[in-house]
Amino acid sequence: MRLCYIANANSIHTVRWITPFLERGDEIYLLSPRRVERRWEGLKALVDLTQLTNTPKMRFVRWGGWIRRYLRDIQPDILHAHQIVNAGWLGTMAGYHPFVVSSWGSDLLAEPHKSAWRRFLLKMVLRRCDRLTVPSPLMHEAALALGVPPRRLRLIPWGIETDVFTPTPDDRRATRRQFGLAEDVPVVLCPRGISPIYNVDIVLEAIHTLVSSGLNLQLVLLQFNVDATYRETLESMVVAYGLTPHVRWLPSRQTPSDMARLYRMADVMVSIPASEGYGFTVYEAMAAGCPTVISDLPLFREELEHGLHTLKVPVRNAPETAKALQTMLTNEPLRQKLRDNALRICRGKSTQNRIEQTSLLYAELAAQPHRE
Repeated sequence: MRLCYIANANSIHTVRWITPFLERGDEIYLLSPRRVERRWEGLKALVDLTQLTNTPKMRFVRWGGWIRRYLRDIQPDILHAHQIVNAGWLGTMAGYHPFVVSSWGSDLLAEPHKSAWRRFLLKMVLRRCDRLTVPSPLMHEAALALGVPPRRLRLIPWGIETDVFTPTPDDRRATRRQFGLAEDVPVVLCPRGISPIYNVDIVLEAIHTLVSSGLNLQLVLLQFNVDATYRETLESMVVAYGLTPHVRWLPSRQTPSDMARLYRMADVMVSIPASEGYGFTVYEAMAAGCPTVISDLPLFREELEHGLHTLKVPVRNAPETAKALQTMLTNEPLRQKLRDNALRICRGKSTQNRIEQTSLLYAELAAQPHRE
């Protein structure tokens, strides 16, 4: 099957979605609206749209016209945009079908509430796509509320690589040595993107509280999906709070295996975004045996219980985040209990269901002579 994706080529989520189709021998074209920094192998074509033009405001119009012509030439069986914002806009401008859009979370949960204009753009994409896939019941309900007909909506959970995100091997010491982290100092890992929605500034405030109380620790941050202005804000906070010796910036991890090693290295993973569509980061950390502190969001309320599987904190509440981290770092029996219970939750979250459901969706749409 010939598949064309519009997606951020640097995102690990893009890798996760595309790799199974590469491995089964499909012909894959990837068009990236972000400057390409990741190495890819096996693609039929990788197009860095920013190399065509990257002029603010005008670039999407130029990219949309170019993609329309490109698709006319390659004639893919499926056009699939990952995220309604940016990629979905471009797919809509291209006017090609069958057209699938996958929502990743905030593009469906937060985007409609930013402004009337952005809500209009989002609903335009939802009207034009042949199918919208969402990874959780919460997002399924959000899509229905925005007017997506049930027949054009598919609930396809992403799943996690349960063969990769495991508590073994015991490579904790080796990973810490690799990054120059002391073996006997607690490590807090915050693997979220450097963007305001992930509330990394609240994590820094909480770490400042803990360090000021005399707790020696290391906070590890990853440099990916970087909002330059927000990154500058965080760097200023690190200096102002005197946290430079306690904060380590690492490059973005390139593979799921790299991420699994980081989770096994850490004593606790903190993920406190304002919204969440599926919870990759949380479930991957749990599957790798890393205890978690997370936002108390609707997505997790049915499956994850505070004090049994994780510790939950209110959104953008630095004192409660600091309290939860301190409890986690100083209570080994609690960490072990959360770790054991979370591992049981993760055993049924394999990616195989997602691959099978997506394959069926592609086959269904490719068999149709035209858009419904």
